[in-house]
Amino acid sequence: MLREMETSKLLVVMSMVLVVVLCALAIIYMSQHTSSGTADFSEIERANSKLEKFKVYFLGWVVHYSPTSTSTYYKHHDKFTWVSPTWYEVDWNGNVIEVHYNEEFVRKSREWGVKILPLVANRAFDRKTVHRILSTPDLRRKVVKQLIEIVLKREYDGINIDFENIPPEDRAYLTEFMREFYETFKQYGKIVSIDVAAKTSETYTGWSGAYDYGGLAKYCDLFIIMIYDYHYSGGSPGPISPLEWFERVLDYALSKVPREKIVAGIPFYGYDWPVGGRGKGVTYSQAIRLAELYGAKVRFDWESGEATFSYVVSGVRHEVWFNIAKSTELRIKLALRKGVNKIAAWRVGQEDPLTWTVIARP
Repeated sequence: MLREMETSKLLVVMSMVLVVVLCALAIIYMSQHTSSGTADFSEIERANSKLEKFKVYFLGWVVHYSPTSTSTYYKHHDKFTWVSPTWYEVDWNGNVIEVHYNEEFVRKSREWGVKILPLVANRAFDRKTVHRILSTPDLRRKVVKQLIEIVLKREYDGINIDFENIPPEDRAYLTEFMREFYETFKQYGKIVSIDVAAKTSETYTGWSGAYDYGGLAKYCDLFIIMIYDYHYSGGSPGPISPLEWFERVLDYALSKVPREKIVAGIPFYGYDWPVGGRGKGVTYSQAIRLAELYGAKVRFDWESGEATFSYVVSGVRHEVWFNIAKSTELRIKLALRKGVNKIAAWRVGQEDPLTWTVIARP
């Protein structure tokens, strides 16, 4: 009996210790995973309090894997001149794969008078695949033939070429592909657009080395410059499309490309970087939720034209940069000062809802 009582007391003590330990762990967890107070959005609210509306020719990329992307386009279709759904990929053998098709999307776009330019990319931006296609004349012709057949069959208005991670040594091959592509498409009166990496001077190496601005400009109607990822997921934290860089990219483009062909690509997204780690893409709404969760003070950096804040979770500091409506307004205003009145955005559905008050269709 005595032994049973001692055992019972031991169990009670152990239970109490366990409760204390669990409470301590809970306190530590809550301190690291919950808000330290109310988030402060006053700076971005002030930045967004006086927004101007500008008439621009707008192209938005709509991704098939996000219902929000499509529904946002439907809601704001009156802002669009062109829409580019991400429906096509090219594989190793030069086959154009239709990864998605939405008949309602096409029908509605036609009814609204929005021109449809589906995007076609090298699958997973694979470097070896795009090299093989561009450097092999038969494969180049095969891709062009399939694309014009698809455009005619689906009654699209044109296509958006988004070949990325191209070996710099394939620079001349890319220009030759676009020449063949352009000459074929213009026979049928179709629109040719190409997405190119941003740069502020001529480059022959790295991610942007394959894009010969002057050469490619001859073989497209819309020369879409992806002026974003100045700070990218694999790099250090910072603004995604700082205004000073945005302006220098446009200045260089204007020295090589006819003004009427230039489309200034802007970001609707943001990144969340853990210190020393890889950044994760975030939408405007995700960035706002993070700030709310951790009670962050969100700052608007007028120099770069982007919003930013930091927070700590599990002992790791995170830095977030993202775009708000004011970010878009500032970039559009800058582009218009340069005489560039065409804007593209990656991607629809990620933006600050107030962004749509800034954009008007001419």
